[in-house]
Amino acid sequence: MGDGYNFKQLKERILALSTAQDWEVARKEWSLVGIHEADEPDTCLCGHFPIIEICEISNRTTGRRTEVGNQCVKRFLGLRSDLVFTAIKRIRKDINKSLNADAIVFFYERGLLNNWEYNFSQDTQSKRNLSPAQLKTRVAINEKVLAAIKRRGFQGVD
Repeated sequence: MGDGYNFKQLKERILALSTAQDWEVARKEWSLVGIHEADEPDTCLCGHFPIIEICEISNRTTGRRTEVGNQCVKRFLGLRSDLVFTAIKRIRKDINKSLNADAIVFFYERGLLNNWEYNFSQDTQSKRNLSPAQLKTRVAINEKVLAAIKRRGFQGVD
């Protein structure tokens, strides 16, 4: 690819972990199940080094799991983990900011946000002027998300 991403290597490794042997079919077997930021730079299945934004993907037909970089998940598998990482960077920079819709859904589907937090986050996502109580709740939710991301391999709450 010229920029450190070896699509051929990624394709071979993903196909080896898939039921399908056709790339277009095999990549649809995979879904994003977890994300985290690496403490130390890691290497993607494609061979790209360094990667910090790590995505755990799971194959729905084989049950196998593997980790790849955020860019390979987005570029080749078509999963938009980059939008979740964008939200994480945004709230890390300013804890008062809101999560974006993709992050809200991602964390809700994995059980980190309960129904009330999910609805609150959706309802206040585009609001800039929150009441003190609303701002306190947003900050608490954001802190909860940041704490979960620090745990390597966050996949949801058991």
